[in-house]
Amino acid sequence: MPRTIDHEARRARIGEAVWRLVLREGVGAVSLRSVAAEADLVLGSLRHSFPTKAELLAFAMSLAHERAAARVARHGTEPDPRRRVDGALHELLPLDDERTVEMRVHLALMAEGPRHTELTELSDAAHDAIAGLCLSCVHELRAAGLVAERRDLDREALTLHALVDGLALHAMQDAGRRAGVVRALGEHLDALAD
Repeated sequence: MPRTIDHEARRARIGEAVWRLVLREGVGAVSLRSVAAEADLVLGSLRHSFPTKAELLAFAMSLAHERAAARVARHGTEPDPRRRVDGALHELLPLDDERTVEMRVHLALMAEGPRHTELTELSDAAHDAIAGLCLSCVHELRAAGLVAERRDLDREALTLHALVDGLALHAMQDAGRRAGVVRALGEHLDALAD
């Protein structure tokens, strides 16, 4: 009986192999041959799915974004608006190993944008998605009476986005800052009601 291939699991294995190489040796270490070896695949099999290094890098970045977006989406069923916003925004912060790996990979691949325009496009799309999430969050909080009427929601969304980005970088520099990062975000959200 022929063995069926789980194509999604195989693609995830390839993407994670790219991540490991990027984290261990840098983007320059990524090649079709090195990824095939890291993923324990035959080179020809890898070439069938990803004929170029650029396609491998773009897929690896997309995989990180897809996983973050899926985690954010899981908070959509939380009935309490403040907990829903907290949960969604925490998914954008490197508060555990999984999110830290994804952020490190994203930043490393983003830096490759000048050589691979698709990485710049993917990075820009992720930036726009986070901006949209921040705008959605402040609208949800306003609807729940947790943002003062005098506050401009577009400006608050921009401030929230900048805060989340900055806190993420702080948490990446030092895992010991994670609790402080969560506290700072919570205090900012609390202050929106003033």
